[in-house]
Amino acid sequence: MEMRVFPLGPYMVNCYLVWNYSNRAATLFDCGGENLDSIIEFLDNHSLTLENVILTHGHGDHIGGINKIINLYPEVKVYIGEEDIKFLKDPSLSLSQYIQNCEFIYSGHCYPLKGGDSIFGFEVIDTPGHTIGSKCFYNKEMKIIISGDTLFRRSYGRYDLPTGSFDDLQKSLRKLCNTFPPETVVYSAHSAPTTIGDEKSFLKGQGII
Repeated sequence: MEMRVFPLGPYMVNCYLVWNYSNRAATLFDCGGENLDSIIEFLDNHSLTLENVILTHGHGDHIGGINKIINLYPEVKVYIGEEDIKFLKDPSLSLSQYIQNCEFIYSGHCYPLKGGDSIFGFEVIDTPGHTIGSKCFYNKEMKIIISGDTLFRRSYGRYDLPTGSFDDLQKSLRKLCNTFPPETVVYSAHSAPTTIGDEKSFLKGQGII
């Protein structure tokens, strides 16, 4: 599989398009805004079919483009952690008024994800803390984790927003750092790529894990 990052939305969230050249199927991780021209052009130029949008969690800067996506591609399925489904219909949880200056409500259907599920070659990992339903996604073949807002380069997600928890976030960071090989590359929503090994050393040095 191949992967390319597209910064979307007012916060320029790193949204990752992953595709399989053998069957031209593609999945987008997070969809932060409606500035989708570059993705649409890329899909067309490479004859790719967008099948899924997988949301790492339900904050407005990660979900802001999903209504436009399903209008453009009605067959696309939208997935999110089962605990965060309510964020898509509740602007007070998604913080869309603060993030997008509008009360965003998702108008389509979504499919729940839970830890241990497998989707598009990725293992779903429960990583609550930033939100109650935050998920990370591990691809063993590519040796990567898509971490959303759970783990960044030299940092980690906020836990002072609705449903956030520092205790849960600590447990999630320990899980990531102690479960996956140190060479695993971490692709987050708001930082440059890093590795599990580097962040394990950093988090230990900060007394976080």
